[in-house]
Amino acid sequence: MKTKAIRSLRLANELAASGHRILKVEPSRESPAYQVFIFEDSPALQTILTHARRR
Repeated sequence: MKTKAIRSLRLANELAASGHRILKVEPSRESPAYQVFIFEDSPALQTILTHARRR
């Protein structure tokens, strides 16, 4: 299973609200004070990410 790490809380909440399950939350490798949200990568998730980048 491929996964996607999301650093933005706003985007993680948007993905969760649209039915994508958070698989795990872990400290960021780059900034351990921050969390990253791990989701299963899918075409539907990629569609939401594409639309989010356009905003």
